[in-house]
Amino acid sequence: MTTVARPRRPYRFAAMAVQCTWCRAQVGALCTNQRSTQDRRKDVHEARQIDWIRVMSTRCPESICQATPGHPCTLTPDLHQARITAAHTPTPTP
Repeated sequence: MTTVARPRRPYRFAAMAVQCTWCRAQVGALCTNQRSTQDRRKDVHEARQIDWIRVMSTRCPESICQATPGHPCTLTPDLHQARITAAHTPTPTP
């Protein structure tokens, strides 16, 4: 018997699809303060927002996805790890 994955609800903030580099909040978790005692309910850290923009401006290298820049991966709301890695890999300049 196979089970069908239930679709997830979208994240409160789109940037929650990547890990926060400032407070180390995991994917899907709200950002927290410095001591990790309170969640940020109104927004996410600027570092997380910048990472989200960087990832979304990269084409997904997964052969089953191939999401173009500006479009989410096919397994929404999560992003493919290969896309996140590709966004953080520096490209050589001519």
